[in-house]
Amino acid sequence: MLYDNQDEEALHQRAIEDLAEQVKQPIAGVKAVYEVELARLKSDAKITEYLPLFASRRAHETLLRNHA
Repeated sequence: MLYDNQDEEALHQRAIEDLAEQVKQPIAGVKAVYEVELARLKSDAKITEYLPLFASRRAHETLLRNHA
């Protein structure tokens, strides 16, 4: 399970929506990329407070690279 609780899921959903708006791409595609990056980061994370920020940054880079 990627999200530990509903609060965490809501936090990540907001990050996904913000990112979709920034890159002007559909939420579904952004969510897929974001969740891949989040899973990679979460598997090794000892501190999880900044995961939305880091996952957003990585997903943003991936989405822009794939869109170009």
